[in-house]
Amino acid sequence: MGAIETELEMVERHVCRGEFIIAEQLSRIEQLSQQSLPIGEAEDLLRLFLEIQSQHVAHRARLIRKSRS
Repeated sequence: MGAIETELEMVERHVCRGEFIIAEQLSRIEQLSQQSLPIGEAEDLLRLFLEIQSQHVAHRARLIRKSRS
């Protein structure tokens, strides 16, 4: 039987995965740009990923503060 993941562990996983996704999207934008292809939609998606990442980071900060009180 596997261990149960805590909420903080889940959020940490989301933050790590988000960092990976953002790096991949930045790479895609660079590749598109080098090929003189449109990057507008890719940049829109990157902004969405960054918004979501900021929510994950804020959630993690709240959980850490809560655990210390």
